[in-house]
Amino acid sequence: MRSLGIRWNKLRRLIDLKCGPGAAILPPEVTRIHMDFAFRLNNGHMGPKYVISRHRFWTEANGFVASRKFWKEILPRIKYHNPSVPMIVNRHTNNERPPVMTIYLRKPDASPTSDPAPVQPASSWADLSKATPPAADERVVTIDMKNKHSSTILEFFLAETRALTIAPTKEEIEEIQSLKVLKKESQVSRARVLADRMAKKREEDMLKRARAAGGLAEAE
Repeated sequence: MRSLGIRWNKLRRLIDLKCGPGAAILPPEVTRIHMDFAFRLNNGHMGPKYVISRHRFWTEANGFVASRKFWKEILPRIKYHNPSVPMIVNRHTNNERPPVMTIYLRKPDASPTSDPAPVQPASSWADLSKATPPAADERVVTIDMKNKHSSTILEFFLAETRALTIAPTKEEIEEIQSLKVLKKESQVSRARVLADRMAKKREEDMLKRARAAGGLAEAE
């Protein structure tokens, strides 16, 4: 039963990386991607989709929730299919700053250069990796993520980068179907284990009550 759960989790993680929103190939003009948003989820706005965070309901249209959802669920897929493109995330505590994505693109008329690519900063959890000005051969496109659903942010991103989305292969579709079967089997197994535990607990409770009432005194 445990091995079934481990297998299901491994397959799910792999499929989640390879398929779904964000599975796309970026054109060579995209040189880097930068995201800037706050840790905390306050200063939000009403929106169409709700997500649960710390046992409270938050609207994903809150720019910070949508930004975090894009960062955690969609950006890893983009990175998986475009490993050579730097993707920097800068987080901070100032919720007055709007959550922004900056896309750096090489200018169409930029002449080829043999200079080595500049070293990109690492992502920061302390506001230490702010978006830098574009290089001489770059231009930037910014996406204000506040009040936007993560799927809307992705639509803007795909439109601005002209990325080529990747449809799942026949094998991946089969894997997705097998995941659904594994998930159903896992749910059935968990329900069976839970039912067995509850039945055992009921028996133990009945035995305790019988002992407390003295019903087993003579037998003991």
